Amino acid sequence: MSIGNKMFKGAIWSTVERLSVQLVSFALTIVLARLLTPQEYGTVGLLIVFISFSQVFIDSGFSKALIQKQNRTNEDISTVFYFNLIVAIICYFILWFASPIISEFYGIPILNNLLKVLSISLIFNAFFAIPNTLLSIEMNFKSITKVNFISTIISGIIAIYLAYNDYGEWALVYQTVIKSILITILFWFSTKWKPIFLFSKDSFISLFGFGSKLLVNSIMNNLVNNFTSLFIAKIINAQQLGFYTRGTQNADTAFSTINSIIDNVLLPGLSPLQHQVELLIDGTKKIIKTAAMLVVPIFFGLTILAKPLIILLLTEKWASAIPIMQLICLSRLITIISGININLLYVLGRSDLALKQQYFKIAIRILLLIFAIRYGIVMIAAAELISTIIHFFINTYYPGKMMKYGAKDQIIDIFPILFSGLIMAIPGFLIVYFTSFSEILKILLTILSCVITYYFMIRILKIAEYNMLISRLKSLVKK
Repeated sequence: MSIGNKMFKGAIWSTVERLSVQLVSFALTIVLARLLTPQEYGTVGLLIVFISFSQVFIDSGFSKALIQKQNRTNEDISTVFYFNLIVAIICYFILWFASPIISEFYGIPILNNLLKVLSISLIFNAFFAIPNTLLSIEMNFKSITKVNFISTIISGIIAIYLAYNDYGEWALVYQTVIKSILITILFWFSTKWKPIFLFSKDSFISLFGFGSKLLVNSIMNNLVNNFTSLFIAKIINAQQLGFYTRGTQNADTAFSTINSIIDNVLLPGLSPLQHQVELLIDGTKKIIKTAAMLVVPIFFGLTILAKPLIILLLTEKWASAIPIMQLICLSRLITIISGININLLYVLGRSDLALKQQYFKIAIRILLLIFAIRYGIVMIAAAELISTIIHFFINTYYPGKMMKYGAKDQIIDIFPILFSGLIMAIPGFLIVYFTSFSEILKILLTILSCVITYYFMIRILKIAEYNMLISRLKSLVKK
């Protein structure tokens, strides 16, 4: 099977995996949001910051290092497994002892016990990291789909039961821990790999050479991503953090689905071409244009539909999350296209350049957030959008220098798609904001008008990626 076909097939299964999991997860979070308050959501959202930051240390870039390395051995894999587990245990005890300090700092007593229980998920996450990585290398997204789908449904149903019975924040905490346990069990049944009792110093040094740059990159990125949550809870309050978290989660449901598909397929799919520059450039162009063709209508559509979706699904009590969702949707659209350039540097083994860019992006983002935080959560979301636009030009600098495919060329390539998306948005905007239809009718009419308008614009402008995508889908269905 050719690299292109293999990547396309992998992308299809990865899409099935992410869509099935995210749709179920989205439905479950809608129910939970109706049962819980913004204050409770904000409290757990604050805890997730500490968990996600610890997770960065647990992986330390080794998963991507294993994927990028073409001659990986069982010694390499086992070394990463034991490293992940040791760091997870260390992080668990650090959070255990830090939990009362964190609780006192934010003035929320329940944080102490919540964080101690939630941190257990870190250890289970370390156990399933390698099986998940190996299945990704094989592009066996069918197995990954089954594991994530089953664990999401079971843990979500348990969380809804607990929320309905007034467990409050504990419903979300138990949901996270139970999901990690289920994923671990199911992944170990889905792969034949078993760790050998060996920790190789040579393997560690070899992989860490690539992974260390990713680690520093991830640490800084995670700090800035969560900088907002940490300070909204402290400077404003947990309720406003709840609105901000809910608004970003609505946008991130689509973002994480699409972005993970690209991440899952791009690195293992293009890594074999890392020494064939012309093929790599050609593949990157197709990926960027195809990704844009899919994400532009999705995120423009979600930006328009933010108001009726939140009112209909979450009720008026979450109305403050509407402008947050709109701004973050536009931000995530740019991030997906921009992030392909970072993955390209990983394919070329230049994680050092990705890290070098990160310093500039961090500085810009922090400055904008510091300025915005005094003006409330809407300005914080606007600052996020502005920083993302600037990040695009930073991320495309090295691809432009090394491969002659920088920001200008990428914008030219996707401009017809962006123009189609803007035209598509006009009838949807008019329906949502200038009619008195019910929320559900606004949603249905907007989707219908946007799909029809976008389809005709794609055909009128003769965007080649549409025909390529349809052709490959038909071929896959026949097989």
